Amino acid sequence: MKSSSKFNSLGGFPDLESFKDESGKYGYREKNSGKVFIAPQFDAAHSFHEGVAAVMIDHKYGYIDRHGLEVVKFDYDWAHAFHNGLAMVERNGRYGYINQEGKEVVPTIYEHIADFHEGLAPVKLHNKWGYIDHSGKVVISPRYDDSWCFNESLAAVRVDEKWGFIDKTGHLLIPLQYDFAWNFKEDVAAVKQNGKWGFIDKAGQIFLPFLYDEADSFSKGLAEVKLDTLWGFIDKTGTWQKNEEYI
Repeated sequence: MKSSSKFNSLGGFPDLESFKDESGKYGYREKNSGKVFIAPQFDAAHSFHEGVAAVMIDHKYGYIDRHGLEVVKFDYDWAHAFHNGLAMVERNGRYGYINQEGKEVVPTIYEHIADFHEGLAPVKLHNKWGYIDHSGKVVISPRYDDSWCFNESLAAVRVDEKWGFIDKTGHLLIPLQYDFAWNFKEDVAAVKQNGKWGFIDKAGQIFLPFLYDEADSFSKGLAEVKLDTLWGFIDKTGTWQKNEEYI
């Protein structure tokens, strides 16, 4: 694999960006100077994260380092950027996670897989959702029809047509009784029941009544809601507020 990368004068790598040459191949150049550091040779090239970048040759993805050298073999149909030492990859319509040595920490057996949040990632197997940890261990076996990532130590899950909330052991803390649910943010969650949205606390008690036709999660003390034809923001007392940040 051709490479022309060099260290900069400070002893570190420059800020690289991908570019496409006249032949349609991708390489990497220094953002400010435009100097080529990795010669164009890839069919696709993504940004560097944690020192490596996902690139494609002959319809297969692998990873290179900042010298342009292959660090993970070209064996995947799709490859995402590395975050916290792991990258999501796809092979034959199945998903998993690899480390920077190319080891499949989470085997590519899942029908779908989501990002890690609070140490766990939702995975789908045999059309059911469960959760794994960073080692690939199944912490909560796939048994839900839908699920969100964990947030504030709880995750919204669905069985049949009803949503509730579980903890990180898979224990159902808030019963499956809602038509839809967003995750907890700022200690409350927006949930839908009997056609209306309201908010509950982590004990499953009503925090704000089921009045709204639409509702989003709280952020910085405000939540966007719709009442009849009116959209606006409410605070945690249910009082409508002006929010210049969102105007």
